[in-house]
Amino acid sequence: MKSFLPWRRAGVLLMALGGIAASAAAQAQVLQLKWGHVFEPGSIFHQQAELAARKIGEQSEGKIKIEVVPSSKLGQEGDFALMLANDSMQIAYVGQATLADVYPPLRLGSYPFAFKDLAHMRKYLASPLLAELMKGYDEKSGNHMVAPVYYGARQVTSSKPLQKPEDFRDLRLYVPDASAYQLFATALDAKPITLPFMSLYGSLKKGEVEAQENPLGTVKDKRLYEVQKYVQLTGHIYDTLGIVIGKAAWAKLTPAQQAMVEKTLVETAKWTNVGVIAGELEDEQFLRGKGMTVSPVNRQAFLERIAKRSTPEQFGARPGDYAKLQALGGGAN
Repeated sequence: MKSFLPWRRAGVLLMALGGIAASAAAQAQVLQLKWGHVFEPGSIFHQQAELAARKIGEQSEGKIKIEVVPSSKLGQEGDFALMLANDSMQIAYVGQATLADVYPPLRLGSYPFAFKDLAHMRKYLASPLLAELMKGYDEKSGNHMVAPVYYGARQVTSSKPLQKPEDFRDLRLYVPDASAYQLFATALDAKPITLPFMSLYGSLKKGEVEAQENPLGTVKDKRLYEVQKYVQLTGHIYDTLGIVIGKAAWAKLTPAQQAMVEKTLVETAKWTNVGVIAGELEDEQFLRGKGMTVSPVNRQAFLERIAKRSTPEQFGARPGDYAKLQALGGGAN
């Protein structure tokens, strides 16, 4: 009997190796994707990403696993285009202003005061015009923009009241490093200041920066109400994000998986849009409760100042697109 033991051991070893190989093959069939973004874990955008990741995992029967990485842990938004291209990140939230750096016609949606109100923006999100621009981005970048997501109306907070364009002259105004935000500042003769977002709170507290512009949800989440006194409801840009999947990652999906992933991301984006809109009303009341003075402004006066400095076409929009956008809102802005 002893003479057969080595063979038995060899058989057990072969079975074990076979099991390991089968396990490795099963793991190889699981597509691992990283979804990076700049938002905090408590944000509705992170919640959407987690919800979509869970749904996609379930509907793919575990064959697609998405790890959501928040808080700029994979890099800053400006790095995402390269990371998607080299497949070090497979999915990302990317702001429309950053997307437009790759495909300038997308600047249409971030031209200051292009939208009359929220209803106008919502029509744009569902319009053939935006769908055509998204297709243009795909062709230019090689990536796939799956769905637009409403990020929020950008408003101005400050240490002093700012009711008219002239009040912005020489104002030290923080704006992100993208052409749309820079245009808003320079057209009003403010002094645009760009710095790492993590440094903004401290700069406002020290008075190195006097004002900044962001959606109210950001003002709340980053506790900027502690270092700012006034909110001007300029609504100068109704901002959006794109959910973008890198070219290499998209190609790894089967046609059926592509359809399922796209459907899931579009559906969860709609859920997020509703949440962001509801949150804006709550955020305004929250900031009032924190002692901030919240006031509307004469948006037409600001629009006229912007129009003197740049046209949508000079900004990057295709000829005729701005007129199509205005038609969605019922006529000229």
